[in-house]
Amino acid sequence: MGKDCHGHGEESRREEIVTCPTETEVRTRTKEVIVKHIHPKEIINVHRTVIKNEHCFPVHERDVHETVVEGESGCHRKHECGESRECHHRNRCCRCRRNLWFW
Repeated sequence: MGKDCHGHGEESRREEIVTCPTETEVRTRTKEVIVKHIHPKEIINVHRTVIKNEHCFPVHERDVHETVVEGESGCHRKHECGESRECHHRNRCCRCRRNLWFW
């Protein structure tokens, strides 16, 4: 019989050396390294004011009552102020200074 890798077996006067295959033991030492990844961000806050122009066109309306006298004209005609036509120059009465709307 032969010998196992530890040298046990039949006794004999000769000595043999048997080498067993190398046993491998792995010891792992872990070192932690932190790698920071920086992702910058910029935030812009926009405060917007929107101006909408509206155009309005206010209208003022009024009534004017006008009296037009047709036909009769002459010196004998008396006006509101009591004066006759001769006193009126450029459609104004000399006495009351009113505008005359008829001639």
